[in-house]
Amino acid sequence: MLLLIANIFFIYNIINLKIRSENIPSDMIDDALNILKTKGFIASRNQIPAKKPSHLIYEGIYSENIFADIVQNFSGISDEELKEADYMLVPAGISYSAGDYRFIFSDSDYFRIIIIEKSHVNTEKDFDELQQETEENAEMLLKNGLDDVNNGSVKKAENVIKNFIKKYHNQDIKLGFEIIGFKESTTPAGYDCVLITQMVDGLPIDAHTAYIEIQDGKVKYFSGEWYFGGFVATSRDILLDSVNILFKCIEIDGGIIQSDDKLEKMDIEYTVMPHDTGKFYLTPSWRLIFESEKKLSYNMLTGNKN
Repeated sequence: MLLLIANIFFIYNIINLKIRSENIPSDMIDDALNILKTKGFIASRNQIPAKKPSHLIYEGIYSENIFADIVQNFSGISDEELKEADYMLVPAGISYSAGDYRFIFSDSDYFRIIIIEKSHVNTEKDFDELQQETEENAEMLLKNGLDDVNNGSVKKAENVIKNFIKKYHNQDIKLGFEIIGFKESTTPAGYDCVLITQMVDGLPIDAHTAYIEIQDGKVKYFSGEWYFGGFVATSRDILLDSVNILFKCIEIDGGIIQSDDKLEKMDIEYTVMPHDTGKFYLTPSWRLIFESEKKLSYNMLTGNKN
């Protein structure tokens, strides 16, 4: 009995020590909020994450060689066929026509990509109109989210998109996606519209979203910022916790935060940080969303505003 009591005592202390080492003390958060309040920053106690961040930093690569990999993986063409693929420069960037698809890669933003099934758009005029519709539909889906949608239909669309993305064989297993907007077709000949955000380790990557059109169980159109690739390295570093970032926020953006604009949500995302030619880091960041819908993001490594 004494041994059992001693073991319970030791286990309790170990768990308690672990909780204290992984979380910001409650009184520290309360003191910080009181100080921030005098500076015009208003937030509720339950809006501030107490857990100290311990997320990985990912290093990725990008080059035009990956463009060729994407074309081959999605179209299924050989190396020889790739050399003969219909290639041209278009206003949006670099265009390839191969297999059943047309691919457009932005020459100013490596991550921006468009994949269209040829039967979905036939002329340049159609393509221009489609791009305009893309922006309008993506905005509509983001606004409506997943309110009043059929969960079964969303799950079906998710599986279709998973199978489509799997065509790129070198996609890192830590990368995934989440559906953030969905509109189901109301006619048999129509298509489902889906808005997804790219995830790494279950956290969203800032600005990495794609608008997708699905018809007859196939992705017909994929347009957005997306990382098709793998990671060459991962690392850990000391990351700034939520309280430190709140003070950084006041230091950097105190002038644009109104005293009546209360913090609504504080969570974690990944942001892209270029660091060398053809290389980038995915670094964890704190994202602050206010009642006015103002959104601010700060790098956990440096404290700088993204």
